[in-house]
Amino acid sequence: MSSRFSFNATDAHIIELSKYRQIAFPQNQRRPVQIGIDIGGSLAKVVWYSQNKNSYAATGGRLNFTKFETENIEKCIEFLKEIIKKDNNENGSMSKRILKATGGGAHKFNKLLNDELNVIVETEDEMECLIIGLNFLVHKIPYEVFTYSETEAEPMVFEEKVIDEEELYPYILVNIGSGVSIIKVTENGKFERIGGSSLGGGTLWGLLSLVTNAQTFDEMLELSKKGHNENVDMLVGDIYGGDYSKIGLKNTAIASSCGKIFRKKPEDRKKVKEEDISRSLLYMISNNLSQIAYLMAQLHQVKRIYFGGCFIRGHPVIMNSLSFGIRFWSKGTIKALFLRHEGYLGALGAFLKHHGNIQEQELLGFSENFTKAERINTTAVNAVGLIDIVPKLTYFPLISSDEYHPDTFDLTNPELQKYWIDTFDKNLHKMVDMALTWQSTHYVNNIENTKIFEDIYRKHLQVLRREPNAYGPLSVRSLLILREQCLHEMGFGDIFEHVKQEEKESALETLPNLLKKIDALPEYEKLGVLIDNVLAGNMFDWGANEVHNMLQKGELNFDSAKTKVKKSEKYFNLNEFRERLDSGPQHKRAVIFVDNSGADIVLGIIPFARYLLNRGTEVILAANTHPCVNDVTYTDLLEIIEKVCTFDDIINDAYNKFGRLMIHETGSGSPCLDLRNINCDLANVCESVDLVIIEGMGRAMHTNFHAKFICDSLKLAVFKNASVAKTLGGNMYDGICLFERGETSLGGIRAKARRSTFSEILETGRFSFSC
Repeated sequence: MSSRFSFNATDAHIIELSKYRQIAFPQNQRRPVQIGIDIGGSLAKVVWYSQNKNSYAATGGRLNFTKFETENIEKCIEFLKEIIKKDNNENGSMSKRILKATGGGAHKFNKLLNDELNVIVETEDEMECLIIGLNFLVHKIPYEVFTYSETEAEPMVFEEKVIDEEELYPYILVNIGSGVSIIKVTENGKFERIGGSSLGGGTLWGLLSLVTNAQTFDEMLELSKKGHNENVDMLVGDIYGGDYSKIGLKNTAIASSCGKIFRKKPEDRKKVKEEDISRSLLYMISNNLSQIAYLMAQLHQVKRIYFGGCFIRGHPVIMNSLSFGIRFWSKGTIKALFLRHEGYLGALGAFLKHHGNIQEQELLGFSENFTKAERINTTAVNAVGLIDIVPKLTYFPLISSDEYHPDTFDLTNPELQKYWIDTFDKNLHKMVDMALTWQSTHYVNNIENTKIFEDIYRKHLQVLRREPNAYGPLSVRSLLILREQCLHEMGFGDIFEHVKQEEKESALETLPNLLKKIDALPEYEKLGVLIDNVLAGNMFDWGANEVHNMLQKGELNFDSAKTKVKKSEKYFNLNEFRERLDSGPQHKRAVIFVDNSGADIVLGIIPFARYLLNRGTEVILAANTHPCVNDVTYTDLLEIIEKVCTFDDIINDAYNKFGRLMIHETGSGSPCLDLRNINCDLANVCESVDLVIIEGMGRAMHTNFHAKFICDSLKLAVFKNASVAKTLGGNMYDGICLFERGETSLGGIRAKARRSTFSEILETGRFSFSC
C-alpha cells in the first residue's frame, strides 16, 4: 500500500467471480475521495478512509463510520478537521481535497463546509447515493442483510449469501430519515422515487420531544423499549373483547393509536407514562410506513423491500413492527429486509462515487472488522463494523454447491452460545500470557497494550452475550476471527512465534529418521502410518484448551500423541481412500490446507505430501497468510521447506527442480477456513486440482465438515474439544479420516461452469465494476 491515501495494489488481480465475492472497491490512479458525508434533517453521517499503520494487521487501510446530530453540525465539522489534519500530518500532504456530500444539508451547509474545512465540496444526488450504497453492501458484504421478527425462535436471521444482480432487481428501498422516500430500483443505475411520506423519523422525534423529557432520539428509543403501548393504544380486544379472527386480527392488534387517551379523565392523562407514549407513537409511525411500503410493492409488483435510514438504528421494536406489517399485509409472502449499515447508505454512496474514467480503476477486496465496532445505540441488536482492505480474495473453484456454508455450528442454540463465549472468556488469559512473552522476545515493554487487548475482547464477548448476532451470525469462526483482529489491532503479531520456533527445530531434527523409517516400510503399510502421523501431529494445537495445558506442562510429544489419538468409529474410512488410490485414476494435483506448525506440518503433512509426490501427484501446500495461534504461515512454510530440501532429495527435486511441490498462501488469518474468501493465486492453481485435503479441527471440524467438492476430498483432524466431539458424535482425541469421492450432481456442474469463467477472466484480464 502507498503511504498516501491510495488503494493501489500493483500485482493485485481482483476478480469479480461470483455472487460470493467479497466487497469489490473502485480505485483511481489519482488521489481518490477520502470522505463521504450525508447530511440529513436529523443526522449527519460520515464515511471516511484511514490508513492502518500497524504492520501486523492484515490490511493497509479501512473505511470508518460515525454520525452526528445535524443541529450540532459544528461538532461534525470539528471532527472532519481532525481527520484532515491527521491525514496531512501522516502523509505530508497539504493538497486541497474533495469532500463528497449528499443529502439536503450538502446544499444547506455547502459554504460552511468549504470555508471551515478548506475543501472542495462536490454535492451528489441523494437518491443515487442511497442506491449506490445499498447495491454495494448487498452485492458484496456477506451477512449484511437480515430479517427480524420477535415471534420467531431466532428473531434475527441473516441472508447467507450476497445477492447477484439477477436476484436483486427489482427492489424497493424505503429510506426512513426525517421524512420518508420510497425508491424503486429496476436495474443497476436505473431508479425512480415512487412515493414517500412526511411521517418519518423527524415526526417521531418531534412528537416525543413535546410529550417526553428525552433529549436525544436514542433516549426516546430507550424509553419506547420499556413502554407498554396497550396503556395508550386502543386495541382490537378493547373493541371486540377478543380476536377479530374473520379478518385475521388478534386482540393485541392496534385499532387506534393513542385511542385510549381521550377516554381518560384530564387528571389521569397527566399520569400516562412517557415510556408508553413512546411505544405507541413508534408503532404508529412504523405501522403506517409498513403499510405504505407494501402497497407500493404491490402496485409495482416488487418482492424485495429494503428498509434503511437512521430511524431504524437496529431498534428491535421498530424492526419487529415493520416486519409484522409487511408480513401481515402480504400474508407472509414478503419479508422486510434490513441492513446492518442501514444509516450509512447515502454517505457510503457518496464516498463510492467515482470520478475519472472507470476503466482506469482497479479492484480490491474488503472485509469487515469488528474490533472497534459500536452498537448504533443502546437499544440496537446489531453493530456497525469497520471495513478493512483485503486484497486478492475470491471463491474457491472446487466447491460443488452454491449453498456452501463454512460453519459447522451456527451457535443459534443459547446453551451453545453460552458455552463457546464462556470458553473464549476463560482461555483469554492464555492469549494474554503469550502476548506478554511475545513482547519480551521482541524487546517491547507495553503491558498496557496487553491489558487493552484483554479488555477489548472481553467487552466484545459481553456484547455477544446480550446480542449474539450483533456482528453477524455467531459462530466459532467469528469468535476466533474477532480475537485475532483484537490482537493485531493492539500491535501484536505472531504471539506463538517462540513456541513455533522451538517445535519446528525439534521436528526438523526428527524428520530425517522418520522419513527413513517410512521408506523402509512395505508399500501397503505406508499410507496407514502416514495418516496416523498426520493425526498425531495435529494434536500439537495450542488453540485447543486441553492440549494447550498438556503442551505447556511438557506432557505431550510425538510418540505419546500417537498413542493418545484413537480412530473414530464414525468418521474413519481410510480403506476407501486407499482403494481410490489403488484402483482409481492417478490424482494429478492435490491441495492440502495445512494447520499447525512444528510436528504437525513437519512430521505429519510433509511426509504425507512426499508420499503423494512419489505416486506422481503434484502437491500444493496452502498455509495462512497471517499469523494466528500456532498455525503455520506461508512465510513459516517457505523456511521449513527450504530446510527440508537440504536433506531430502525427493522434496528438493519436487520443489526446486520440477515445480511439482508448490507453496501458496490462503489469504486467511484464522484457524478456520472460509472457502468463499481464498487468495486469487491459490484459486487459480487449484483449477486443475482433483484431490482436496483439509487438515485440522478449525478447518475440517469447526468449518467445512459438511463441505462438498466436485473432486475427491479428504478431511483429517482430531477432536480436541468435548463439545465438538459430542455434537458430531465422536469422542475426545478421536481422529477422523473422512474421504469422499467427487460430486457429480448439478451443483458440481455449476461449480465447473464457475471454474471455466474464472480461467477465462484470468486469461483475458477483463475486469468490471459497477456501482
